[in-house]
Amino acid sequence: MRASRILARALLKEIAIFAGLGFSAFVGILLILNLANEMEDLIAVGLARSDAAALVRALVPIVVGYSVPVGFLFGILVTVGRMSADLEVLAMRACGIGLHGLLTPVLLMGLAISAFTAYLMIHVEPRSRLALRVVMQDIASRGAILDSGQFTNLAGRVVFLDARDARGNLERVMISDASQPQRPFVVFAERGHFHLDAEAALIRLELENGNLLFQTQESDVAQQRIGFDRFDYQLDAGPLLEIGPLLRPRDLPMGQLLERVRLARRDALPPEIRRRNPHEYELQLHRRLALPWAPLLFAAVGVPLGLRGARGTRAWGVWVCIALVAAYYLVLDMGERLADGGEIPAALAIWLPNGLFAIAAGILLTRSRQFDA
Repeated sequence: MRASRILARALLKEIAIFAGLGFSAFVGILLILNLANEMEDLIAVGLARSDAAALVRALVPIVVGYSVPVGFLFGILVTVGRMSADLEVLAMRACGIGLHGLLTPVLLMGLAISAFTAYLMIHVEPRSRLALRVVMQDIASRGAILDSGQFTNLAGRVVFLDARDARGNLERVMISDASQPQRPFVVFAERGHFHLDAEAALIRLELENGNLLFQTQESDVAQQRIGFDRFDYQLDAGPLLEIGPLLRPRDLPMGQLLERVRLARRDALPPEIRRRNPHEYELQLHRRLALPWAPLLFAAVGVPLGLRGARGTRAWGVWVCIALVAAYYLVLDMGERLADGGEIPAALAIWLPNGLFAIAAGILLTRSRQFDA
């Protein structure tokens, strides 16, 4: 029994070391891929060093939830494969330690990692996605929403910007506001500053040195002119930037997501969010519930596969890890596409990879019985 405990500690320690290496590499890859997708647009609007740091801080908790299971699988394949190649597995059999002595501690470790992944997927990822949305909106607000030399419709108000300097300050701004038909007005300002208050869902324009021209409903001729040194102009950013009820399913906290799923099943979604495919809410719910089981399934598949390793197994483990992860997420992506079109139920689409890996684990473990022989 004491030998089994010593073996379990050594096994889990080595898995943790290699899992950390695989985890770090996968986090780096996902961060680079996510940043590369947005970098061209972000540079165009003036990406600052602080913006890049804020993006990384928001992205890291998101990619961690997907990197932990992958790193764990890598650690299992490399560790068990090395033990098999170095004949440590043969020595274990000679000492009367069977497959269960190798599999049990790895499954317990997988169960703990699954619980941690569930916490990341259910609680951490939605908060991080909201933080990422705020960062992206703040960056975009400096250049992507208002284009110089063009008329931009912001929630029913027409804004014209003549130019923007290197610091993002607005120059020669015109706003036509007809949100109150009985008293429309036009604003002209020499310069201004754009601010986004994501928490209040407001866009705020700080305008300087200009005139406010009020008009009557019957005539386009200005009836009253008011000069100003500073004028704060606000408008609702919710519909424009998808804040509040228009949040994407992946950005919703778990409680709100459950409520949306309940309403979608009753076909009772509010009109302002009905434009979204109702299957998206069901898919996101099952995604948060199904993906945390991946580490446990990876443990059940990784141990028997690792026992089949040969010398040079570190490189072998890398390629097998890549193949397994690619297979898992390709099946998941295929299922999501089918469910999004209503061709198969959302639950089947998301849980299909888990079911296939569970079947594969059963087959591999059955064939590994000779380890106990």
